[in-house]
Amino acid sequence: MRWKSPAILLAATLLATAATAQDSAIPVPAFSGSALPAVQPPGRPAIGVALEGGGALGMAHIGVLQWLEEHRIPVDRISGTSMGSLIGALYATGSTPAQMRAVAVSDAFTRVFTLQTPYSELSFRRRQDRHELPAALTVGLRHHLFLRNGLLTDRGVNEFLTTYLPNDNNQELDYNQLPIPFRCVATDLNTLASVTYASGPLPQAVRASISIPGVFSPVQDRNGHYLVDGGILDNLPTGVLKRDLHAGVIIAIHLEDAAISKTDTNSALGVLNRAFDAGIQRNVIEAERLADVVVSVPVGNFSGSDYARAAPLIDAGYKAAEQNRAALLRYALDADGWKAYLDARESRRSPRPGILRQVRVEGGKPGAVHEVLADMKPIEGRPIEPASTIDALKPIQSNGGISATWETFAPAPVPAAPLASDARAPSPPIPTAPAPDTGILVHLSNDRIGPPYLLLGAEFAAANSNITRGMVTLRLVDQNLGGFGSELRANAHIGYRTDLSAEYYRLLTPGGYFIEPRIGILREPVYIWANQKRIAERFLQNLDAGVEAGRTFSNQMQISAEWRAEDTRWGLRTGSGGGPYITGTAQTGLLHINIDKASTGAISPNGFRLSASAGALYHAVASSNAPLVKLAFSGTRSWREVNIFGLSGEVNSYLRANVAQPYLFTLGGPMRLSASSFDEFRGTDTYLARAGYMHRFAALPTGMGHGLYGVFSYEAGEIWAPQANAILRQDGLAGLVANTPIGLFTFGVSVGDAGHRKVFVTLGRWF
Repeated sequence: MRWKSPAILLAATLLATAATAQDSAIPVPAFSGSALPAVQPPGRPAIGVALEGGGALGMAHIGVLQWLEEHRIPVDRISGTSMGSLIGALYATGSTPAQMRAVAVSDAFTRVFTLQTPYSELSFRRRQDRHELPAALTVGLRHHLFLRNGLLTDRGVNEFLTTYLPNDNNQELDYNQLPIPFRCVATDLNTLASVTYASGPLPQAVRASISIPGVFSPVQDRNGHYLVDGGILDNLPTGVLKRDLHAGVIIAIHLEDAAISKTDTNSALGVLNRAFDAGIQRNVIEAERLADVVVSVPVGNFSGSDYARAAPLIDAGYKAAEQNRAALLRYALDADGWKAYLDARESRRSPRPGILRQVRVEGGKPGAVHEVLADMKPIEGRPIEPASTIDALKPIQSNGGISATWETFAPAPVPAAPLASDARAPSPPIPTAPAPDTGILVHLSNDRIGPPYLLLGAEFAAANSNITRGMVTLRLVDQNLGGFGSELRANAHIGYRTDLSAEYYRLLTPGGYFIEPRIGILREPVYIWANQKRIAERFLQNLDAGVEAGRTFSNQMQISAEWRAEDTRWGLRTGSGGGPYITGTAQTGLLHINIDKASTGAISPNGFRLSASAGALYHAVASSNAPLVKLAFSGTRSWREVNIFGLSGEVNSYLRANVAQPYLFTLGGPMRLSASSFDEFRGTDTYLARAGYMHRFAALPTGMGHGLYGVFSYEAGEIWAPQANAILRQDGLAGLVANTPIGLFTFGVSVGDAGHRKVFVTLGRWF
């Protein structure tokens, strides 16, 4: 198990403590399915293997299974807990150790352990949320204030299990009839008892068994019970082998932790972790007493999150089996016996699902059901494949609030009509191979905490000889309000500026046509600079209302037209500069094209973003009517995973028309001419170009973020205004960027021309 979070350890310790005294008395329901298959070749005891839980440490089981196969030692029964249940399920359904090793050393587990839904799978509006608030805390508001009950999302693990267990995702599946009869163990939070899975969709059973409390959300079964990691009560399920699977010989694979060290008692976390291990090890010791052979794999130099070290873990398992060579070889078969064993095992392999003929949907409101049926329609009449099914279910989940899981099913058999000449004496049925599944049953479930949701984010930026900017953002999102796909989104930015706004996105057709009225108010101090000195502080107040209409073509592209009217006040607080006091109205009409093909919301290793707008500012106070063009783009490409090269830029222009100060564009500040002060330069026409390189020299644990980068960039920007000559500024930047689960941290030093220099730190979004 080896969980390293105090909250997880405390919860799990309480469960383990509550169950310790009664664990041996907990009844396990008997399975009433089919009889266990006879061992081949006959005349020998059934050999069972129990696989212990332990997170990434469970990769060692692959090495032990590889050694057993190479030495012709049959596995007739198999049980597992947590990661042991995953390895056991793969092996029981026919995966070879070589195939499992290939999966383990790939990047498959990086997609399993994710804090958020992958950016590429979000809807267009949820991409906006992620890009603008990349590390926001989500609070559910459905009935009360709720936080997620799992650190990681379900999507990655669910998709992993259905991908690698494609033939055994059926409600009618009998684990006794798998190539190797199988059991896995979970813990019932309602009853504080162990639950042994012996039938049903195998991905769901494994998902329950590996649900580490606080890391993954519990699995809710059909009886409304909540199930979590089985290792809390039975981390090495040898008793299941003996009691349920009637194994005559039991081989237990034990993941042997390191002896206690000073670091285990030097912190509260270390003490909690060691105390929890004591509870787990007690049930493991009891389990080992039922085993005929215990293969102990020394994994003290690894941690439960070391998925990137799968290869050495597998090798450690192989070496541990070799050290038990004499005890294990007693059960080896000769060449003929081994062939008979393999043939019998292969004969029980589940058939691959067939052509998709029927789709059923359970749960969800009519709009959601309709969308699922429409999204599944293109794959009907084609072979059932996990990849195509997962892709078809991404749209319904892309907007958040709805989860979709699925299983396959076989069509109901149609009894053949008896022949008229022999109607009273039907012939006995002729055994046939099971028909392949041709149906998919989709289960839709609503997020228990929302919508509505409240997103909480923070931004902070500070530079020497400059102002400091800090702001807290609250974003309320209420989905499917007034119709499926429509939503209310309201924002409050509180800090160096106050910005309140609300918009109602009304989806008009399933094809993505929408209309979106909006209203907002802004109050913000604006500093006027001359020769790197503040000469005035202005105060901008703006009330605006408008409407936008267009079409969202996909989660990567939206085209729209916008009209906005605003009432503006431009006052003076201190100093002199920034033009006269202004109060009046303006109107803007714009056409927008937004394309987002980035791979993440913050630091994107690959992809690009483009936002282009064209239109006009008119009837603006103290201003000429002016054409208006705005363009922003960024593109990145990675090389050898740890290197990222990027180009970005922006252009904002009134085509040199004369407009008032409140409507001018600005440059200056971190990542926008970093050696200059915040919004130091103001003009009617600006451009900014930037080229950069990032090198990752430290990675965070799997699922926790990208890591720590060194960054180097060159920036050049030009500003023009009717009242002043054009100004060209250039600078170079060197710094550190940490992309973490709680935000994007930047520390940088920038040196530019004309004596511009800055040391700065930021938290939040990055260009």
